Amino acid sequence: MATKRALALLAAAGLVLAAGCRPRVAYDDPGSLTVSKDWSDTDINETAGELAADLAKHPVIAEAKGTPVILPLDIKNKTSKRLNTSIIVSQIETKLMASGKVTFVDAAAREMLAKEYEYMVSGTVDPATQKGPGKQTGCDYLLHGTIENVEARGQNEKVDAYYIKLTLVDVSKGTKVWQGEKQIKKRIRK
Repeated sequence: MATKRALALLAAAGLVLAAGCRPRVAYDDPGSLTVSKDWSDTDINETAGELAADLAKHPVIAEAKGTPVILPLDIKNKTSKRLNTSIIVSQIETKLMASGKVTFVDAAAREMLAKEYEYMVSGTVDPATQKGPGKQTGCDYLLHGTIENVEARGQNEKVDAYYIKLTLVDVSKGTKVWQGEKQIKKRIRK
């Protein structure tokens, strides 16, 4: 009898402890500042915002006669950390597209488009509405970049410095027509 009572108490105590161990989730405003020793959403937002604004006001974009077409490529992560750099590229695209000043080629959709072209000429789609290869827009510029970091350690602190560089290349000439840089430095005290 005492054993059953002891087991029941242990089970009840376990439920109370388990309930207290559940993570508490709260939503933050996506625009709020995140202070972290690691690469954070704040770093991504600041980087994308500053580089997109800098590119948008450059004469190649701001004074273009038509709408420049850009093929965004990856930002290569050359840091010692695991970073998702595609978010930076995506945010830059979103900001520049919202400005109406540029058009982007979607490299990720190319394979899907090729399959869709095959389907359209398969006899299933009305020829009057078919779209096909040979009409895609070629890009005027390639956008690519790198992110690198340097770590320095002292006795009671560590400094992480991130260097983000984006380059816009004229496809017809192979020349760099714009280059933007952003630096982020974080000091972590023990």
